[in-house]
Amino acid sequence: AAQAADQREERTGAMRWLYASAFFPWGVLAPLNVIKLLLNTVSPTAHLWVPKESEQCQAGCGIARMWATLFWCGQFIWALAYVYVHYNREQVGLVYFGGACKLLVGALLLKAYLSSVVHWPIGLCGALIEWGFAALFALDMRRRHAASAPKAK
Repeated sequence: AAQAADQREERTGAMRWLYASAFFPWGVLAPLNVIKLLLNTVSPTAHLWVPKESEQCQAGCGIARMWATLFWCGQFIWALAYVYVHYNREQVGLVYFGGACKLLVGALLLKAYLSSVVHWPIGLCGALIEWGFAALFALDMRRRHAASAPKAK
């Protein structure tokens, strides 16, 4: 009965939509970018996100497009994994690994900004969003661990 009550609380608590929300940044951007890469076209909003040199570099280099396509496909798979976790909360391994990936991607976005490869909306805001989700994932795992610990009598 206590476990059922914990599950009900988990479904209605503040973290209810955390993993479904984690889908959106990459779940929307990744397919659009994969299409752009496969067509080898410049995004109409590229000037907002990356310097002209970065867009021209990617357009002119097949290996850069290949790595970018691999990155975007990986990010889309992670976005789908977060939807899976939303419906299957017992998948804690995905949460830990996903959190680690968010920390890494956030650091790489910040590095790209500091190297003038991307503009601030991606390099700074993107990094903060990634780190924010990683922190929320960690808080959720901590809360779950505390809820599953034996209660002192």
